Order: sequence, then C-alpha cells, then structure tokens
Amino acid sequence: GKSLLELGGNNAIIVDEFANLDLAVPAIVFGAVGTAGQRCTTTRRVFVQESRLAELESRLARAYRQVPIGDPLEAGTLMGPLVDPGAVRQFEAAVAQALASGGRLVCGGKPLDRPGFFVEPAIVIARSDWEIVRTETFAPILYMIPYTTLDDAIAMQNDVAHGLSSAIFTDRLQNAERFLSHTGS
Repeated sequence: GKSLLELGGNNAIIVDEFANLDLAVPAIVFGAVGTAGQRCTTTRRVFVQESRLAELESRLARAYRQVPIGDPLEAGTLMGPLVDPGAVRQFEAAVAQALASGGRLVCGGKPLDRPGFFVEPAIVIARSDWEIVRTETFAPILYMIPYTTLDDAIAMQNDVAHGLSSAIFTDRLQNAERFLSHTGS
C-alpha cells in the first residue's frame, strides 16, 4: 500500500549581516504565514545577526500587518484559517508560553474576531533554547533569534530534533558556502 507521511519540521532561516532584506522579508513572510503555519516546511525560526535585528524586526512587523487574511480560495489572500478551534487554542498557548519564557511579542498573536479559525500571525523575539521554540507548533508563529557569529546561528539552527528545511540570506559567498558545507546546515 501507499503511505503518506506528515513529517514535522522546525525550520529555520539565517539572515546574516550581509543579507539583502528586500529579498529576505517577502520570503520569510511567505514561508512563515503562507499556509497559516500549518505545513511541515513552514518557517518557524529566523536567526538574525544582531546588527540587523532592529531593521529586520521593523520590516517584518510592517509586512505582517499587511498580510491579507481570509478565504484561501479567494485571489489575494495570503493566509487562511487554522484547521479547528483546538489549533487556535494551541496557537494562543504557544504565544503565551513564549511570552512567559521571556519573549517579546513584536506583533500579532491573537485570534481574530470573525467567523472561522483566523488568527493574527505572530512574531516573537526569543531564544533558541526555550522549549516552546524547540517545539513544532502548527500555527503562524515566527521566532526571531539574534546571534553573534554564523557558527552560532548554524549550531542553533541544527540543534532541534526535527528540521526539514533551512535557508540562508547572505550576499557573501563564503557564508553561503559555509552554510552549504558538511559542517553547515
């Protein structure tokens, strides 16, 4: 017989100090909210070089506030609903746990007051060692985690039990090669 496997993922993008944010921001937004966070390759963690944190935070927050949320069958909608009321409760619990761990909510994080299981996609400034960050939540929560060196970012990115996809945004060839090497992602 045929098998269908839903393999979990806690997927990451690294944004280094040389990254072109005009390319990175739309890719991060689509990867994190394009299916309301309910895909095994959803972007859940963004490791951002600390010198770029404020700029990326500002640009992502602005983009998140413009995400068209609604019927996914309608043209122009980027994010549809969560699958059921339980998913909405899990979303709220994950945001609450991230904040209780010391996270800072940048935007979103609440259910929308309308019919269906719609939520505001959330961005949380976090740390990679928090249990909630290491847990796959099938919901549109993006954890932004600052780092100092590329080696730190790669180590944190790889330090999860399940990571199906990864990416780097850089305009520096050496960093791209390091990321793609056997000691990288």
